[in-house]
Amino acid sequence: MKFCPKCNSMVFPKKNGKLKCKCGWEEEISKEELAEEYEFKDNANPKDTVIITDNNKTLPTLEITCYKCGGTKGYWWTVQTRSADEAPTFFIRCAKCGNTWRRSN
Repeated sequence: MKFCPKCNSMVFPKKNGKLKCKCGWEEEISKEELAEEYEFKDNANPKDTVIITDNNKTLPTLEITCYKCGGTKGYWWTVQTRSADEAPTFFIRCAKCGNTWRRSN
C-alpha cells in the first residue's frame, strides 16, 4: 500500500498501470510491484463454505400477520445496519409468500 507524498492520501493503481492520487500526483508502478502490493491472494479453506438457501428453515420463527398475503408464520433475523451504539434492525420474512419487511421499534 502506498501513500501520496503530496497529500498523504492512500493511492490505488489505475488501469494504465499508474498510481494516481486525487490531488493529481502520479507514479509508474511495475507489474511485479502491482501484483505484490495490490492483488488479492485467497487463503480461504475450500472446505469452508457458506450455504444460502431460500427455504429459511434454519431461521427462528414467530407468529405474524403478513400484510400482503395474510400468512401467519414468519422468519426473523437482525442486522447491524447503523453504528454499533444503535439498536440492530429486525427483519421479518413471511414463510408463505416471502415478503420481507423491517420491524419498527
